[in-house]
Amino acid sequence: MGEPRLVRGLLRGLAVLRALNETNYATALELSKQTGLPRSTIYRLLDTLVAAGYVTIGARKETYRLTILVRSLSDGFNDEAWVTEIASPVLAEFGRQIVWPTDIATFDRDAMVIRETTNVTSPLSINREKVGFRPPILGSSLGHAYLAFCPEREREMILQNLAASDRPDAGLARNRSVVDRMVAETRQRGYGVREGGMSPKTGSIAVPVMWRDRPVAAINVHYILSALLLEDVVARYLGPLQSAADRIAQALSEREVHPPDGAQRP
Repeated sequence: MGEPRLVRGLLRGLAVLRALNETNYATALELSKQTGLPRSTIYRLLDTLVAAGYVTIGARKETYRLTILVRSLSDGFNDEAWVTEIASPVLAEFGRQIVWPTDIATFDRDAMVIRETTNVTSPLSINREKVGFRPPILGSSLGHAYLAFCPEREREMILQNLAASDRPDAGLARNRSVVDRMVAETRQRGYGVREGGMSPKTGSIAVPVMWRDRPVAAINVHYILSALLLEDVVARYLGPLQSAADRIAQALSEREVHPPDGAQRP
């Protein structure tokens, strides 16, 4: 047999995808240094990947990131399958157990995204938030839980892009002393907290779903502020909430799938 006929452009494109998968947010210069490819080549490859829908420009124009379409390349296991086959059954069982509404969300660019929720079935729900709703990172327990436990490099890029955006929590992202204190407190106690804010009559706590030492999602419990104190919620529901997150993480490990937003970001 002769020498294999390699498509060099494809190999280079895959190298760029791998580099972005490791850093998520990167400039052409950073990608050039990671891959060893000339910056002019990087720009051509990025333009092609953007046109194909696998890469998009970040909140800051000089940065690039992967899109949700990349997940369709991962072992045939897409976003809907991850939620439907693994997370949804656990969330439904957990919702029946605690009665209060619960959500699972993943990070997407500048916000969390609700992937599944029991808001529509819980008799105690007053928000009726639906799948696809985008809670702010710094204004939700889901966002706090994700941000506090993601790698430092990713957290820094999230905050930089958020601060440059028009999201409702962009101003807070620029107040790094407040954000740093929130991150430290969330990490110390092990869960995110929201009381009031975007939903003045409710509160929530959330924990990350950890896979390969990084968060791939977060799940929460909503409650009505006039009905329960935060310490009561923690005493009653934090343990079951952590168990639900652990069950999802364990299922991911057993099946070796690639969950939403990838587990190989920075």
